[in-house]
Amino acid sequence: MTSQYRFGLVLSGGGFRGAVHLGILKAFHENGIYPEIVAGTSAGSIAAAFYACGVNIDWFAREVRCMKPWKVLDPAFPLAAILALLYRFWLRRPSVMAKWPEGLFRGDKIESWLDGVFTGKTFDELKVPLSVVSVDVESGETVVFCPKKNIPHKGMRNTVFISDVPVSTAVRASISLPGVFVPKRIMGRKLIDGGVKNNVPVDVAFHQGAAKVVAVDLGKSKGKRKVKSILDVLMASIDIMGSELNYCVQKEYPALYLYPEVQGIGYDDFYMIPELIKFGEEFAKRSLKEVKEYLQA
Repeated sequence: MTSQYRFGLVLSGGGFRGAVHLGILKAFHENGIYPEIVAGTSAGSIAAAFYACGVNIDWFAREVRCMKPWKVLDPAFPLAAILALLYRFWLRRPSVMAKWPEGLFRGDKIESWLDGVFTGKTFDELKVPLSVVSVDVESGETVVFCPKKNIPHKGMRNTVFISDVPVSTAVRASISLPGVFVPKRIMGRKLIDGGVKNNVPVDVAFHQGAAKVVAVDLGKSKGKRKVKSILDVLMASIDIMGSELNYCVQKEYPALYLYPEVQGIGYDDFYMIPELIKFGEEFAKRSLKEVKEYLQA
């Protein structure tokens, strides 16, 4: 495939640690490194969308300091229903509410908030092409949201491309961590977190015409992960699975892989976001020489 873009930036999932991506994007921009195409999975899709939509990262860092996380979370069913179910199971009686919800949170509030941040933009309205990765939990297919012009002429195996949705809707699908968010229904598909199949979508960027790809992978860890909650267990499981899958992808799609070592941060440390952005900036500055040499080679 003929290269359309000098280089693409690919951002992995990683829960709230994905704020590291924002710091990296900020440092790259301040040092004259401008990705011509971006792709992301889960938390990486949020950061990639921030870049493609032109969201000011300093504004977001200030905004998040006074943001209450529960303001953008909407429980899929009320506490009273949870207590009723537990009571009936405790007594080993058949429940009239046999159907459990598909996730703890509906995700409507966070999608609405994201739509405001992205000013309602659709993929074809973006100046910087963006790809957002999710998975159809019913068919097992990878679902990539991107502009029409970036749908590859030569298809990718078991992959479907969709363009006619708002960026916020696609990102909402990509962050649908199984068990946490209810899967997002789009065009008859039931979509979950893209990290289940492709946590570092370098293959997507190459198939869309990137000559070179810089990939930031938050899933690799030398030490033990901080795993102290259900969310930590789910995210760590996806990280481990993603690392194994990415090992195979790297052989076929060589890129420059960057591995920020985020130590002592859980997957749900919301109030650490400003510090994680700063960490990303510092990491990117240390990596500038390597990145520039790779892009100029």
